[in-house]
Amino acid sequence: MDKDLYEILGIKKEATEGEIRKAYLKLAKKYHPDVNPGDKAAEQKFKEINLAYEVLKDEKKRAQYDQMRAMGANPFARARAGAGAGAGYAGPEGFDQFGLGDLFEEIFGGGGFKKSYYPTKGHDRESNLQISFMEAVKGGERLVQFTDGRRLTVKIPAGVDEGSKIKLTGQGDTGVSGGPAGDLILTLRVSEHPFFRREGNNVILRLPVTFAEAIKGSEVEVPTIDGMVHLKIPAGISSGQRLKMSGKGIHSAKSSSRGDQFVEILIKVPKEVPEEYKKAAALIEKNPFNPREGLTL
Repeated sequence: MDKDLYEILGIKKEATEGEIRKAYLKLAKKYHPDVNPGDKAAEQKFKEINLAYEVLKDEKKRAQYDQMRAMGANPFARARAGAGAGAGYAGPEGFDQFGLGDLFEEIFGGGGFKKSYYPTKGHDRESNLQISFMEAVKGGERLVQFTDGRRLTVKIPAGVDEGSKIKLTGQGDTGVSGGPAGDLILTLRVSEHPFFRREGNNVILRLPVTFAEAIKGSEVEVPTIDGMVHLKIPAGISSGQRLKMSGKGIHSAKSSSRGDQFVEILIKVPKEVPEEYKKAAALIEKNPFNPREGLTL
C-alpha cells in the first residue's frame, strides 16, 4: 500500500476531524464487503480505508504520520508482491508504533480477510435541545423530531441546568461491520423564565412590594416552583434585602438535596405619585434618618 493515507480517504492534509469522519463513512459504506460480496479489490480497499481512518482520526497518530511523511518516509509503504521490501517500507514495526500491528496483519497477512470485517462503533452525534425553565426544574419527557426524520422520546431528569448533557445510547451513526451504533449526545439549552432566576439549585425571585407593605410589614402571596405560598414581609424592610424560603428551591440532579428560594424585595411606587404619597414623604423627610450615611470619600 504505497498511497498516502490522505489520498486513500480523498481529503486534504488540512482536513478537519469532521471532514475526516465524513470521508471515512462515505467510503466505508461504498466498499463494505457486505455491499461488494466476493469483490477482493473492494475488500482490500475497505481495509485500507479503515487503516487510514484509524491513524488520521487520532491526533497523536496523525502527528506522527505527518512527521514521517515530512521526512520523506512512508511507514505504510508496501512493495509489490514478490519484489521484496522497497525503499521506505516499515513493515509490521511501522504499524506497531501506531498501535496498529494487528490491523497490519489483517491487511497484509496471509490469513485473508477476517469475517469480522474490522467491527467499528458508529460515531456519536451531538445536538442541542431547547427546554423551558420549568422543564429543567421539574424534569419530564419531550417528543423530539430530528433532521433525519427520527422521532424520539427524551426523558429530561429533574434539576438539569444550562449545558447539561443527556446521552441516548445507540442513537448515533450506524456501526461499521457489525459494530455497535454510536450515541446521540444532547446538550440542554434552558430558556429564561419571566420572573424566576437560578443560582445553582437556589431560585431567586424579585418581589415588588408597595411602600406601605415595606414600612408596616405585610403577608403576601408569592410564586414558587411548586405553586403559590404565603410570605410574611417584616416591617421596615428595604429594597435589595432577601428573604429565605428554605427548601423551596430546585432538587439537585446529582443528590437528594434541594435548594432554597430567595425573595429579593423591590419597593415600587406608582409612576404617577398620588398626593397622599407626597404628604407622607413630606412627613418622613422630617426624620433624621440618612440612608446614604458613610458614602463619602
